Amino acid sequence: MKVFDNLYFVGQTEYSAWAVTTSQGIIVMDTIWDYSVEDEIAGGLKKLGLDPKNIKYAIVSHGHIDHAGGAKYLQDHFGTHIIASAADWDLMARDNGPWPKPKHDMVATDGEKLTLGDTTLTLYLTPGHTLGTISTIIPVKDHGTPHVVAEWGGTAFNWIQNRKAYITPDRPDRFWFEIYAKSAERFRAVAARAGADVLISNHTIYDGSRQKLPEVLKRKPGDPNPYVIGKESVQRYLTVADECAKAGLLRLH
Repeated sequence: MKVFDNLYFVGQTEYSAWAVTTSQGIIVMDTIWDYSVEDEIAGGLKKLGLDPKNIKYAIVSHGHIDHAGGAKYLQDHFGTHIIASAADWDLMARDNGPWPKPKHDMVATDGEKLTLGDTTLTLYLTPGHTLGTISTIIPVKDHGTPHVVAEWGGTAFNWIQNRKAYITPDRPDRFWFEIYAKSAERFRAVAARAGADVLISNHTIYDGSRQKLPEVLKRKPGDPNPYVIGKESVQRYLTVADECAKAGLLRLH
């Protein structure tokens, strides 16, 4: 569904994908699963009156299958350029799971600006959830009023459960908690400088999308946009991410 003038939700119940429309095409934020990308992203855009052939870029926030699984489909069917960090291109290459990996394409760098037509997104490397997680600042408009979206690219502390994939002698628990906290602290400052007053996630559970999307559907002219939570709330969200990681560090003692 349409959430802002130029931002659309094209994801699933649990897994989010977002489409940013510009004067020169579409940028997709995360590609969800290989089994769902055709129905949800390509089909979803068509239902919204948008052409998936116009997907010029897809940003993979991190290289896990639930966010990168559909990337190859977009590459093969629409010629979409796939953007991921160097660390997470490597993560996908090392993944032995039986899902279609995209061919190596564009490598995101920290602070990189991605401009398509009249819209510029800014990408930041925020390691923690993975070594190369990308968080993004996105300018949007709501009935012509400008807002700034912050997307936190990876939330859960996966190393607590999936230890084989994360924990090594040179990357113990402390390493992951520390880089996560530093990333959250830094992106909080980035969001503050950008004036971010909207927060989105790549999982519906983390940004309240399960509640907010139905509210968007019921929205009447003049009603506030449920995704506009204010600058202070965006800051508090990232403070929680930071302090939860620091609490994890304290529990190691």
